[in-house]
Amino acid sequence: MKTRLRGLYKRGNTFWLAHQKDGRRFFVSLQTDDYVQAVQKAGVILRTPSLNPTQGLRADIDAFLKHQRDLHLFTAATADSKGAILRKFGSWIGWIDTASITTEDIQRFYDHQRQSVKEGSAQTYVMALRSFFGWAVGEKLTRVNPVAEVKVGRVVSPPRRRFCTFAERDQIIAGAPTPELKFVLYCGFHAGLRKNEIIQTRPDWFDLEQGLLHVRKTPTFEPKDKEERTIPLTKEFREFLAEFGLHSPFMLRPEVEQGKSIYRYDFDRPYYRYIEPLGFRWVTPHIMRHTFGSLLASRGCSIYKIAIWMGDEVATTQKHYAKLLPVDPDIELSAGG
Repeated sequence: MKTRLRGLYKRGNTFWLAHQKDGRRFFVSLQTDDYVQAVQKAGVILRTPSLNPTQGLRADIDAFLKHQRDLHLFTAATADSKGAILRKFGSWIGWIDTASITTEDIQRFYDHQRQSVKEGSAQTYVMALRSFFGWAVGEKLTRVNPVAEVKVGRVVSPPRRRFCTFAERDQIIAGAPTPELKFVLYCGFHAGLRKNEIIQTRPDWFDLEQGLLHVRKTPTFEPKDKEERTIPLTKEFREFLAEFGLHSPFMLRPEVEQGKSIYRYDFDRPYYRYIEPLGFRWVTPHIMRHTFGSLLASRGCSIYKIAIWMGDEVATTQKHYAKLLPVDPDIELSAGG
């Protein structure tokens, strides 16, 4: 297709711009099939400085992962998982230059993945690519994030149970392979702690003599909504703590200092490595907390107490757990007499 702008040409359904600057020749996708838009985008490119030199997609991915790790934005586990996705894309597309990748390329990759993985997983791949290209734009390795215009489907989550039964909870705790993991499970199932609360627990939070757990503000942690709270320790949890001991400065992995990331230490890897073979992959750390509230409600504990112990508003607790309360004989009060 002939055009009046030098260097503008169409490849497939997309306009591209070929231009030369500082002795280097660039081929840039304009990511549109509309001629007027293509001319406008080409004008912007020709008026702006050239992109930074790239070492290739493979090297750019490595640089991105290092950047995220250096800033503590990714844990080692996250860098491994994101890196695997990005390298899978690189292999799929043939390791072409980063600046040459288009929205159409990402769309085709996403559509291809949907044929072999669940929708949620395919969208996870797209999100990893969005993060990478967002970094690439900031580094001036590419002008636009090609993922921004990718069209994805709707994720329909299958219904899942919201909490464990008493038997399932006890089975999971009893089989824990390490005292450290058992501590995590007790904090979630027996005290309803949030994930970061478990990670931030300190020895002075535990009063074993009085049988109390105090969730308190510390130099590295502030409770949600700044609300400190106190939770009675169950007999079982208390007995475990007497054997586990109190560790300083943190109960869990005391040698790991607080960095810039939200989690001082992330127990996801040993946690899921243990529960997945048991068939409990759906039991996330948040489900442990839900189990704590749900089992209390099912045994007739007041919504007010559950709210106080979980650090939630009474209205929120009512919404989640009131349906689990057993038959209440107070209904007979309406009969009079």
